[in-house]
Amino acid sequence: MESKDIEISKEVGKYLYNIAPEDAKIILMIAVLSPEGDVGRFEFYSNNGVAESNFSISDLETQKLLDLVGEHQQFMVRNNQPAWTRCEFTVNVDAGKFSMELGYEADLFKEGSLR
Repeated sequence: MESKDIEISKEVGKYLYNIAPEDAKIILMIAVLSPEGDVGRFEFYSNNGVAESNFSISDLETQKLLDLVGEHQQFMVRNNQPAWTRCEFTVNVDAGKFSMELGYEADLFKEGSLR
């Protein structure tokens, strides 16, 4: 049986795959969350093997991702980990794999790109 954090991460990966442009080979979501996991900001990028572009999603899709990544963040807190505040989630479509890089930064809601 997989850990709950892995289950949530797989859900995030599947969701990103379903909402990304059809020709995406690499999907990148950058998320910043409040320590409580209830407020977030997102950026999305896809790479089709030739060029990278950013893409937008609906408010409903954003809320679903906020719910998922907030659940992951709070799972970590319940397991005595500090609340991460930055997440770079990458899906490699061809390999069928994902990676998740977590950060613990302050002042995340500043203006400009999250990159």
